[in-house]
Amino acid sequence: NTWEDLQDMPEGPRVGHCAVTTAGSEIYVVGGDTRSVDVFDTSPSLTWMTPTYLRHMPEERRFAAAVLLKKKYLVVIGGYDEAWRSTASCLIYDIWCNRW
Repeated sequence: NTWEDLQDMPEGPRVGHCAVTTAGSEIYVVGGDTRSVDVFDTSPSLTWMTPTYLRHMPEERRFAAAVLLKKKYLVVIGGYDEAWRSTASCLIYDIWCNRW
């Protein structure tokens, strides 16, 4: 058993984010102190994908929860908004259609 260093996240350091794995070989990293969405490929290459087509979240969301539904929808639940106000709102991202 050994640990191995991997590449840093493409959008740089972030805090308060969450990560969700898909049914395939991808891990979506969303939220934190950014609106960006990063995707890590867990296939043998173990690299960050740079899909320029991915849409940013419509708003920042820190310390939220996230789940994958029906192998198609990424749902970001609650957390804090950009002004650090707690929120009960939910954001849903259609992975197949690239739409929030």
